[in-house]
Amino acid sequence: MKALGLQEIDVALIDVGPRLRPVNEAYVAVLAANIGQQKRLRQPIDVRVGKSGRYRLIAGAHRLAAVTQIEWSKISAFVYEANDDEARMAEIDENIVRHELNPLDRAMFLAERKKIYERLHPEVKKGAQGGRGGQRNESDIVSFSKETAARVGLSERAVQRAVSIANGLTVETRKAIAGTSFALKQAELIALAKLTAPQQQKVVRLLLADNAKFRSVRQAADSVAGRTAKPVDGFARLVTVYRHATAAERRQFRAWLTKEGELSTGKKEAA
Repeated sequence: MKALGLQEIDVALIDVGPRLRPVNEAYVAVLAANIGQQKRLRQPIDVRVGKSGRYRLIAGAHRLAAVTQIEWSKISAFVYEANDDEARMAEIDENIVRHELNPLDRAMFLAERKKIYERLHPEVKKGAQGGRGGQRNESDIVSFSKETAARVGLSERAVQRAVSIANGLTVETRKAIAGTSFALKQAELIALAKLTAPQQQKVVRLLLADNAKFRSVRQAADSVAGRTAKPVDGFARLVTVYRHATAAERRQFRAWLTKEGELSTGKKEAA
């Protein structure tokens, strides 16, 4: 992208267009009140030059909606020249860096970023395919995960894991669990992504059913596969805990057993 500097532009000239993440109206209301009170916008939005003197929003949909709500006619904006892919990648990076996305949203954003990155850097995808024609100078080509990790502040492993989640989940599964507690639990998403499409459909149906009997993907997947959970050996667990307890904890436990009448004190009752 080519930066054209910070400018004051007419709000009415900015086209928002489709976004990867919908605007949260409740957050807009809070932001509008804050901006109105402060009488200034702390962080300018990002736009790119459009057609016929107009602009297209890159990043800052909530800020733009907020100033529109308080009827500002102009807004501070960093202006760029950028194509669709460059603008979309900037939108993704801004959301990942500025907002605490849940694990599902983060996975989807990073998977979309990978697609765009490979379009902008076709030599990376070609080289990653291997083969005789896939040889390349590694020092000249920064891998997607490494570049993304450095840009958005995540580890390379976190980026790779997120993309694998997005690629493993079916469209139907993603839609079904969006907005549920399962979208907030990365371990559950990883477990879901490892299942086949038919398995995902059945597991999600069990998890989201009224009065659902299963609380985890593993439990539901075991049921779908006809596997029965192994009975818990309570005695073995108790022995293990006791063996690892300190002397003081053991005395406390024995005292509790005596109090409950489960352990004799060794004293004979009077006749």
